[in-house]
Amino acid sequence: MRSLLLLLLFVPAAGPPPGFEPGFRFVRIRYQTVPYARAATWAYDYPTAELNLYEAIRRTTRITLEGPPLVLTLDDPRIFDYPVLYLCEPGYWQTNDAEVENLRKYFARGGFMIIDDFHDWPGRPRHEWNNFYRNIKQVFPDHEPVELAPDHPIWRIYFDIDPVEAASTKPGFHRYQDRYYAIFDDDGRMLCVICYNQDIGDGWEWPDRNQEDASTVSFQMAINFIMYALTH
Repeated sequence: MRSLLLLLLFVPAAGPPPGFEPGFRFVRIRYQTVPYARAATWAYDYPTAELNLYEAIRRTTRITLEGPPLVLTLDDPRIFDYPVLYLCEPGYWQTNDAEVENLRKYFARGGFMIIDDFHDWPGRPRHEWNNFYRNIKQVFPDHEPVELAPDHPIWRIYFDIDPVEAASTKPGFHRYQDRYYAIFDDDGRMLCVICYNQDIGDGWEWPDRNQEDASTVSFQMAINFIMYALTH
């Protein structure tokens, strides 16, 4: 899967060579929510968010998009066909043994996940983080989330982003400081990026409702994450 990913990134303007059809497809993960969840939290911002993200990718990169966005579950073998997965609202995520095993294999084969849209609440600090952590530790019992520094290459790989400055133009109504984490394998490869106290998917869904630069930064972050996943 990795060798193919490197070919997807910059497609010449004249198109791919004959017989070769590269492409990137956005995959949102559908999951079982915890019993106290407000709704189907996996679907927040769906499908407008990814459709707008596709438009941003078309306008600002030379990544070839192959087919409309998909929704898959973590126990679906088709996830191995796609290099990047998106999981929304992990504060209400509830996984099971089959999904854990499949996701662990997915990461071992070179996959990458963007985890987005969860945050502190007044009077319940780290409530959503704790639920996310319980689930992700089933996948990575021996690895911990590590906070990403503002000078990490993921912030510069395509767009030049200052994540600290971006916090002042963040989408949504969260009042807490953005935090970005990652989990790395034993060889130092990033397996997932974790957007905590942030909701970049909201910026994709409502590009006209946010502050002046919020939606732009949200699209730029997503594209940087995808670029990094395809090249590392």
